[in-house]
Order: sequence, then C-alpha cells, then structure tokens
Amino acid sequence: MGAEEQVRTNAAFADNFSFLALASALSSSLVRAQSAELDEQVRNALQRIVEFFDADRGILCVVAHADRRVLIRDCVQRGGADLPLSTPDAGAIFPWLFDEVVVGGRVVSIPSIDRLPPAVALDRAGLCGWQVRSAQFVPISHAGVVEFVLGLGCSCDDPGWTDETIGRLCLLGETLAGALRHQVLEEKQVDSLRFERVIADACARFAGAWSDQIDEEIERALKEVLDFTGADQAGFFATVDTPGHLRLTHLNHAEGIVPAEKQVIPYGRACPWLYDIVVNQRRLYCFHRWDEIPIEAEVDRRYLEMKGTRSGLYVPYVVGGVVRHVFAVISNTGEIRWSPVLVERIQALGGVFVSALARKSVFDALRRSEEGLREAQRIAGLGSWEWDVQTDAVWTSPQTDLILGSKARSFKTFMERVPEDERAVLTQALEACLSGTPARQRIQHRILGAGGEERIVENHFERVAGGPASGPRVFGTLQDITLRRRDELELESLRAQRWHADRVAQIAVMTSSLAHELSQPLTAILSNAQAGLRMLRAGALPAEEGEAILEDIVADDKRAAQVIESLRAMLRRRPTERQRVEIAQLVRDVMGLMHSELVMNDVRFELDLLAEGCIEVDRAQIQQVLINLIMNGIEAMHC
Repeated sequence: MGAEEQVRTNAAFADNFSFLALASALSSSLVRAQSAELDEQVRNALQRIVEFFDADRGILCVVAHADRRVLIRDCVQRGGADLPLSTPDAGAIFPWLFDEVVVGGRVVSIPSIDRLPPAVALDRAGLCGWQVRSAQFVPISHAGVVEFVLGLGCSCDDPGWTDETIGRLCLLGETLAGALRHQVLEEKQVDSLRFERVIADACARFAGAWSDQIDEEIERALKEVLDFTGADQAGFFATVDTPGHLRLTHLNHAEGIVPAEKQVIPYGRACPWLYDIVVNQRRLYCFHRWDEIPIEAEVDRRYLEMKGTRSGLYVPYVVGGVVRHVFAVISNTGEIRWSPVLVERIQALGGVFVSALARKSVFDALRRSEEGLREAQRIAGLGSWEWDVQTDAVWTSPQTDLILGSKARSFKTFMERVPEDERAVLTQALEACLSGTPARQRIQHRILGAGGEERIVENHFERVAGGPASGPRVFGTLQDITLRRRDELELESLRAQRWHADRVAQIAVMTSSLAHELSQPLTAILSNAQAGLRMLRAGALPAEEGEAILEDIVADDKRAAQVIESLRAMLRRRPTERQRVEIAQLVRDVMGLMHSELVMNDVRFELDLLAEGCIEVDRAQIQQVLINLIMNGIEAMHC
C-alpha cells in the first residue's frame, strides 16, 4: 500500500470514527435529556450536524399532513445563532420540495440552485432567501408516513456531498426523530394523565357537592378545560321546549374575552347546519378552522366568522333518546387541533356534568316535594311517622314532632306521649297490624304534650314489608283532631238541643190530641170507679163484677201512663241512646199518639207492617221523625 493510499485510508477511518462519535454523543445526550430540556438538546444536535458536514444552514421540520403544511421546528446557522424566517411554514416557501420530499418521500440533493428548472422558481427564491446555493433534504418516516424533514444548506455550489453523506444524514435524522417521538409520546401521556386528573378531581368534587354547589363546580371544571386546551370559552347548553333553541346554563371564559350571555339562543336559526348535525342527528362535530366547515353550511360559516370563532368542538349528550345537553369549547384567538384523545376526554368530562345535573335535578325535585309535603302536613295538621320494628327506631316528620311536642327517636319515647290508660289499646292495635289482622288500623287516642297538655289524635297505620335483613316496618299518619273533636261535641250538643226544641214544638202542636188521648182512659177510669162505688154502697157488688171493674181501671191507667211516658220521653233532654227497637211497634205507638190529630183533621190511614223487624236507633229521635212526617203530610193535605 502506497503512502497516498495509506493517508486516504487513515482519513476515511478518522472520518468514520468522528461520525460514530458524533452519532453516539447525540444519541446519548438526547436519550438522557428530560422533556423540558429536549428542545435545547435538539437545537444543539442540529448545530453539531451543520458543523460536522461543513454546512452553513440546518433545518428540522415537522410535517402536519392534515393541514398539508411543513412547520419549521428548528433552524440554525453556523456560529450557533438561529436563522430568522419570514414564515414557519416551509411548505409555503418550498412547494416543489414539499411534493418531492413529503408527498413522494424522496431524498432531494441540490448541488447548485442554478441547475434547478424554471418550474421551481419559488423554491429557488426560497433557497436564495435562506442564503444558500446548495442544499440537501432527507425525509424521516414512520410506518410509511413522512413525519420530519432534515435539511442542510451551503453558501457555495457543489459542497461535495456523496451518497454516504445522505446515509449519514438519514441516520442522524432518525436519531433526532426518535427523541422527538419520545417527547411527543411523553407529552401525550402527561397531558392524558393531567386531563384524567381533571376528570377525577371533578368527579370527587361532584360526589361531595350539595345540590346548590353543582353549578359552581361545573363552571370551575370548565375553567380547567380552558387551561388545558388553550380555548377561550367553554359552555354547557340545555335544550328547551322551543325547537331550534338552546339555553346557555354554564360558561367560563379566558381573560379579555367578552363572554356570551346565559340565555336562550336561537342556534337553529344562527347555525342551522351545525344545529342539525349536533342536536337533530346527535353527532359530535369539531373543526380546526372555520373554513373547514362545508360550503352547504354557508350561514353557519358567516355566523362563526362574525363571532370570531376559529376552532370549535360541540358534543351532544343524549338522555331518553333525545339530546338534552351540548358541550361547546371554542377558540377565538388561535386554532386548536382536536385530537381523538382530547375529544374523548372532553366528552367524558361532559358526561360527568350530565350525571351531576341529573342528580341536582333529582335533589331539587325531592326538595320541592319535601317542602310541599311539609307545607301540606302543616296546613292539614297531619304528620307522618315510621317505626322500624327490628331496630325500634322511629322516624317522624316535623308536623308529627309538633303534635308530640318533641322528637321521638324510638318506639318507647313515642309511647311515652300516650296516656297510660290508652297505651294498651294502641299496643293491641299495633300488634294486630303486625300480625296482619288486619294490616291497616285506625284508632283515636290522646297525646300528652311536653307541657302536659292533652291532644286528641287520629292515628292511621299499616304494616309495610321490609327487606330480607331489615324486617317489617309500620308506616302511619298522625292527625291532631282536638279542634275537630271539640267541634263535633259542640255540634252533637247543638243537635240534641235542636231535637229537644223540635220535640217541644211538636208537643205544643199536639196538645189537643194528647189531651184527647188522656181524657179517654181517665174518663173510663172515672166511670168505672163511680159505678163500682155506687154498687158497693148499694151492697150489690159481686166479687166477679168488682174484679172486672178494677181490671178495666188498671188497663185504662196503664194506657194513660203509656201516653204520659211517651210524652216524657220526647220532652226529656238527654244524649243520644241507641237501643234495639221493634220498628212495627214503634210505628203503632206513634200512630196512637197521633190518632186524635188525624181524626180532627179528617185523615184516614192504614198500617201495613211486617210482623217482625228490629233496628238499633234512638227511640225518641225516630218517634220525632215519624211525627214530623205525619204533621208535614197533614199540613200538605190542607194547603
């Protein structure tokens, strides 16, 4: 081997060694770098690559396929300074290179910009603006898709780059790309954990929140969504009965943003296409830029442009087959890339809102029901109570506590409010209730208040089957009927007075009839007594004749006594006394009293009575009813 060849071999060996040392050093520094340090390490690595290949410029781009853009991530020049650019979109500077490198996935080597065809004049101008005469761009792909572009530029023509240079550049590019992919994955994981923490914290707060705290917690969570996404406004809507309208119920916004008003908004008219997609078709919709909205949604595009909305996410929530809520997150100051993971997280958080609002609705309805029940019990003087037989625990409503005079927490304290002479009756009724003979009971008894005052209550209760482990329960209502009972007694007394007054009035009307009824037996008694006396004085009174005369006198006396007793019974002022009475005999007695009245008014009557038949009534009251009926009939016949 000659000296010259030995020199070339040594130079090649030294060059390979230098490259391997560079690749090893870059790989080591990038692997050890923390996520926060990685941007600086990548810039340093790009600077060392520029110096190793004796270039003047270095560029590292990230490809955004959805937007057909190539964003410049880092751009350095020899000496360590960053290279200022007019735009971060390399695709706009190098359209031909975009098609070749990004779309085609091909390496592009430009020995001299003078050799570029006229068709790529825009790319040539871009390279001139970059102050380079020659350049080389290599695509860095993953799974067949170009993710990054690494480029070098020199201020001279024909820098002497070879295929080996391209291979080395590709290897170093993969090293940079690997570190950046790891950073993206780490950031996604951090973001995912961070948002999951937002959801978890929101769930924990909602679980411990009272009904009147739900709205505040939702708006607090909306603020966290804004902080996480960088959006400007996050709102939660509820559908209303009017078609095409939504009510903004919850909202949070970034500083400097004029918020929307919490009111009913006619979105069906302002954004008909978007409303139809989200509410009518129940589909999630998002856009990164307002110009992504289709042409057929021209009305929506004009409205969003007028409002300054640049990005938006709209998530519907279906309850009972229809959309009940819509979660909207919008940005006016920047564009937001709505990744599937981010959308899924926001959708999940909205589901937490829906559950919390449903719980709030149930709590509010329950509170209104309890307030209505409490007010109804207060007005009716009716309380409710429940007794767990197994634990002896007693639950009472506020109205029951008012009736009892204090809170009864056990069956024992409940029974202490009942006077001793009535406890046995109540206990017996409860035992019958528990045994199911019958299961529903009704009883009136007294209650002793805390101050010793007595109240009369009506207690309705029945047995309610409990669970396998809880045992039976008794549910009841307790109504204070003290005033009602007092009114009933007064009414009963007034009714008795009226009955008595009516009887006196009727007797006054019947005076002549009663006098006639009494005169007959008295006249017969007098006649029989005088006849017997004459016969006795004449000494011509046989024993049999005297006995007959005395029997007639006894019979007539009994008849008179019966008339007097009937009159006394009708006039007597006494409480109602029910007794078993033969109804036919009662009618005969009344007709006997009314006989003279009927005769004087020339009224004939016939009795058609059953041989037997008894009822349980107050005899005097029924007599008065019949007398009133007969007297009304007599008056009606003479009208």
